[in-house]
Amino acid sequence: MLNLIIAAVQAILQVMVVVFLGCVLAKYGYFGMDKQRWLSKVNLVFFTPCLLFSNIASVISIQKLLAFWPIPVFYLTYAIMNYLSSQIITRMIGLSPAYRRFVLACVMFSNSNSLPIATISSLAVSEAAHILFWGSDDTSEAVAARGISYTLFFAIFGNLIRWSYGYQLLQKRDDDDTSTIGGGQDEEIIPTISTYQSFETNNISNSSSDDDEYLSTSNLKRDGMPSRQLSSVTISVDESSSLLPQTNKQHNKQIEPTVNDSIIIIIAKKINGFMSPPLYAAFLALAVGLTPLKPLFFDKQSFLYPSFTKAIEGCGKAAVPLILTCLGAQLYSISDSQHPASPEMKKPVATAIAIRMCLMPFLVVPIVVLFVLYGGQFSTLASDPVFVTMMIVLGCTPTAINLVQITQVNNIFEEEMLRMLFWSYGVVCVPVCTFVVFLALNVVDRML
Repeated sequence: MLNLIIAAVQAILQVMVVVFLGCVLAKYGYFGMDKQRWLSKVNLVFFTPCLLFSNIASVISIQKLLAFWPIPVFYLTYAIMNYLSSQIITRMIGLSPAYRRFVLACVMFSNSNSLPIATISSLAVSEAAHILFWGSDDTSEAVAARGISYTLFFAIFGNLIRWSYGYQLLQKRDDDDTSTIGGGQDEEIIPTISTYQSFETNNISNSSSDDDEYLSTSNLKRDGMPSRQLSSVTISVDESSSLLPQTNKQHNKQIEPTVNDSIIIIIAKKINGFMSPPLYAAFLALAVGLTPLKPLFFDKQSFLYPSFTKAIEGCGKAAVPLILTCLGAQLYSISDSQHPASPEMKKPVATAIAIRMCLMPFLVVPIVVLFVLYGGQFSTLASDPVFVTMMIVLGCTPTAINLVQITQVNNIFEEEMLRMLFWSYGVVCVPVCTFVVFLALNVVDRML
């Protein structure tokens, strides 16, 4: 039993050690707020898409899509449970619409990558590994491989929804009360440059009409000094930011009736406004993984595998450490500022933690138990101890760490999200995740 406790704690500490190092870097002045925002944006538009492309495209296939059909069913079931519980509870306690969106995002989008993978990797080499064996010829390596495969397949659906619907939930809206919602520190709203066009600043001074096309709402310090976003080209994104250049509204009205392709352009902009760089990468990965293109990129004998695919995989491996390091630096900034959380901020954070970490285990475990009891006639996965364990773990993990990227880019809910992650991973995660792992292993030991 002690070995199980150690295995669960080790899995959590893998995450917390990197977060701690981010705190150390921030404490000694290597990681200021401007660098944190800049690095978060680089991670969002480059390293995270590389991670999603390499992980999704390498795992997905038509065969696995058919054999792993219970995984999207579990994800959809969890998503519906999270949505309903969040909507009911936040309305009962009287949260504002903006904070209802915040709680919904924190509850719906959990850590479906780094923490579950670390957990199953630790369990596979622990004393508990024999409980997870599926047959007499199973091995610890096979246990870890199956667990990671299930996790990555589950994460595909989480990433698709997180970087589309989740991205929209954590954006500013016109009716939001910005006086009670945390954004960047000591900032107010004035026009600056949209994120994805911020690297084209050489074009902005051409004319006032060009300014209209590229300006959007962001933040600047109250003291009137130049914004750190402008000085370091790390401009925040609001709800109008997209990957395509913005066009002048009056100009659009003039050309819509006369230009034949205006409808296509409008549709493309609507779709693009809903997309994000990681979501583009996820769809590209599906296009590669489910088509004959996959051997060109992932066959070790192909020309592209050692040259292109390995390069993308290498860049993707930097995404999670960067997210964790930025998280640690941001947490240090909050603790160093001595700025107490307002009651308006404490309520949604506490609500999200209670739903995500305390309520979900009591909803997830019965669903998995029912699948073990009655799902065997529909899928062989119902008899795999690793699958049962991972479905319980994936349903009970803390809030996704990379949501902090979205809040930093959109410049809203930033302080709330940092406090949410601090309490989730720094305080609640170790005891709750240890309990969840115990629960999963007991279910497997008793029922399989």
